[in-house]
Amino acid sequence: MGKWLHVFSFKIVLLSLLASLPAEATEPFRLYGSEAIYSVERKGKTIGEYRLAFRAQPDDRLVVNVSMQLQLRYLGLFKYDFSYRAEEVWQAADRLVAMQVSIDDDGGTHSYRIERRSDGLYRLSGDTDAVRLGDTLLTSNHWHSGLVEQSRLINTLTGEVSRLNVVLQGEERIQIGARQVRARRYHLGGELEDTLSWYDEQGRWLGMEFSARDGSRIRLRLQPDAELAEREKP
Repeated sequence: MGKWLHVFSFKIVLLSLLASLPAEATEPFRLYGSEAIYSVERKGKTIGEYRLAFRAQPDDRLVVNVSMQLQLRYLGLFKYDFSYRAEEVWQAADRLVAMQVSIDDDGGTHSYRIERRSDGLYRLSGDTDAVRLGDTLLTSNHWHSGLVEQSRLINTLTGEVSRLNVVLQGEERIQIGARQVRARRYHLGGELEDTLSWYDEQGRWLGMEFSARDGSRIRLRLQPDAELAEREKP
């Protein structure tokens, strides 16, 4: 009897774990369509936009273009501009093949690229030697909900690998346009200690929150143009 109880308990735990995994984590066209747009807010005011664009390629490849534009103004005396652009290339949406990133941080620019070689992913920047990052890594562009199951990812702002200690904090309802959506709130932890990220039950990324340099909180929110209707793959 004890043996069967042990097996039954194991099955319950396994089913519970499987139920917590987002079923659509690797189906971006079904989750987002060809594009998803997020507002970027600080202290309740919109200061920019974050945009994801998805494009299918031959050989089961997926190209994801990511952009973020931020603009802050203080009493007309001070301004701050930030621009981020990335292009990710994936094999079947689960295996990163290459990435290019360019950042303009209020006039200070830097860029790098990542390429897959026979033994994993490497970061290349300027004239420096290639740095091996690992193999099965996701990126901090967040659209892939498999991120919440990782202990490491590529921090796309730095090109470095960041450690995570992800904790599911609970479920809540958040407003997306005219709709309230059931969301799971994750604390990413580790080297992204100040970051929260929200996904719906299908694995669609709904937004995130993190701390700015001045300690204020920045919030990204999915916009209603990317409403949560079921979409068919093109």
